[in-house]
Amino acid sequence: MGGIKVKVMRPIFKPEVAESFVLYPYRIYHLRLFYKRLGMKDRVFDYYAYIDLYRLGAERGDDFIDLEEWEVDEKNVMEPLVTEEEARMKAFESAITWGNSRVVSWWLPRIEVIREELAYKVFWVYEEDGKKLIMDSLDGKSYELTGERKCRGFPCR
Repeated sequence: MGGIKVKVMRPIFKPEVAESFVLYPYRIYHLRLFYKRLGMKDRVFDYYAYIDLYRLGAERGDDFIDLEEWEVDEKNVMEPLVTEEEARMKAFESAITWGNSRVVSWWLPRIEVIREELAYKVFWVYEEDGKKLIMDSLDGKSYELTGERKCRGFPCR
């Protein structure tokens, strides 16, 4: 059975023995914002947006994260729930909000997409002390996998 090629955010953390992994979808943008200003020098900012393609959340990055190409089984890849267009609009909205907090301008900025990639964050699945755990490969935090989801101590609806 053949795999598919995907780009993943280069893992920083990995458990000693990982049984498997899950790839969580993001769309990553390097945007350049051009602000016109009355009577003052125009301003240009670079902005890096990481858009969660499951929950449509946006995070600002300091740079474009290193990516690797992996060949994986499709069953390890979570399908995005957010369209490319929705992700791009979220990235622009996030960039404008951030940029407007740094510069005073009468106009919205012109935005240029420098780079855009669909990439996946690796979550390692492993076992420790008889418990199934999942580890975020970028921050090293682990969470217990249970059959029942909990929301603030109560089962989710």
